[in-house]
This record gives sequence, C-alpha cells and structure tokens, in this order.
Amino acid sequence: MATLENDDLGVRVMTRHGGRITSLLNRRDGREWLIGPRATGGPVPRLDDVFTQTDHCGWDEMLPTVDPCRYPGEPYLDVALADHGELWTASWETLTQTATTLHQRVEGQRLRYSFERTLALRGATLRCEYRCETPVDTEMLWAAHPQFVVREGTRLRLEPSPAALWDVSEGAAHTRPWPGDLIVERDVPAGGDAMWYADPTSTISSASLTDPDGSSLTMTWDLDAAPYFGVWADHGRYSVGRVVAMEPTNGFFDELARASAQGRVTRWRAREPLTWWVEVALVPSSGAS
Repeated sequence: MATLENDDLGVRVMTRHGGRITSLLNRRDGREWLIGPRATGGPVPRLDDVFTQTDHCGWDEMLPTVDPCRYPGEPYLDVALADHGELWTASWETLTQTATTLHQRVEGQRLRYSFERTLALRGATLRCEYRCETPVDTEMLWAAHPQFVVREGTRLRLEPSPAALWDVSEGAAHTRPWPGDLIVERDVPAGGDAMWYADPTSTISSASLTDPDGSSLTMTWDLDAAPYFGVWADHGRYSVGRVVAMEPTNGFFDELARASAQGRVTRWRAREPLTWWVEVALVPSSGAS
C-alpha cells in the first residue's frame, strides 16, 4: 500500500495487485470521496472474475474492455476479454514514488501492451497521467472507474449540460431527458443501479459532485483521447451506500467488440505510445478551515 499526502489531499493505492486507488481524502474537511470495501479478508481477484461479485471499491482502470467480450479481429481474433478488463486483477510494478507522486506500470495479460499511470498531488488536485504502448496495431477500450461515495442530497452536474442521455441500464439503449442534475436517491430506485452515456456526437468536458454542505469534486479529462463519457449510479445494488462513477472513456458503450463495430474506439498503432490525463479537483465544505 502506498500513501501520497500534502496539506490538501490524502491518497492511498494498492500498489501491487490491481493498482486500485482506495482512498481520496479531502484533508481540509475530512471528506472521503471513494467507497470502501464491503468486507475485508476476501480472496484476491483473478482474471475472469466477475467484477461485481468481488469486493470491489475505490478507483480502478478498465482496459481493454469493460463488459466481457471476444476480441473482434486481428491480431487477437476471438481471444476472450475479461469482465472490466485486465488491469484490476493484474500485478503492477512501482517504478518511482515520492511523498506526492506514484509512477506504476502493468503489462497486458491476454493482449500485449504496456500501461503506465502516474499519480501526482498538485494542491487540492489529483492528476492522473497515462501512457500505453502496444507492439502491434490493437484496438482497446479504456475507461476510468472511480466509485465515488455520495451523501444524501449530493448532486451530479455535467458541463455542458446535455439535453438527454442514452440509458443502457437494461441492455437496450434508449434516450432519456437529462433533468440538469442527478441525485441518486431521487433518480435511482433503492436496491437498483443505472448506467447512462452521453450521446457520442456531444461533448461532456467536466463532471462535478457537490454535497449539501458545499464539499465538492470536479473531474476533467483529456477530450482528445477520451471523447466519450458514461456515468454509473448504484443505490445499494452492488455497494453499501450510494455510489456515482464518472467514466471518461475512449470508446462508446462498454464492450470493445460493440465499440469497434461502430468505429468508436481507439486503435493503438504499433510502437506509437498514446498519452492522456484525468484530473480530480476537491473543494472543502463551506465551514472548513
């Protein structure tokens, strides 16, 4: 376990297995933004485990798919791709670490690639910088998967605010009006969850969660590398408490094969690494010192 810390933020990371960020703490007001585990001492997740059947928590990186599928073409035709990808069950290597930075690398398990992530605390902002390289031309779908824990009355807002979102909660996609914000206990039935996507022709440039006391989190990302955006809200179906996952991504919908068929996913060129970034900025509650 690695700990990064400055006057504003505290971050903890499972450095060896999965590279999972397990804590994102605003030290100014004590607000923990990542959902914790439902239990402790369970088995270590393995490739091909179903993500929601494990003790999932915190922030994972999803690559080369989110939903399990078969690779749609050469050079890995019909190779089985695991649920929520390979990174959350893989062994990560720490390259460098300081009090406020952590640089790690992980290698592909069924596909050949090298994936790197550097975390850096910059005041009240956590910056995540990514680099990925493949030895052969390869299509891969990446999505951030931070499970942010929300309180009663916490509002999710998107900028620019869309007129509607694609609702894929039950598999088949249909549009639903966007009311201007999302409040989990208002918009998701107790014991249920929901998954929405911004239309692929629209652009969402930031997403913010704001508590009733003013404590807030705003996520921005590299739109050139991740032009699509999804949001998952869980009202107790898979998590203890309420969760909102803001998911910038380079593919439209969660399955690599489906995104590839639509021509809406990144194709890595051999030995041409791609880089991109995500930032999360925290603001303390109005009463914090």
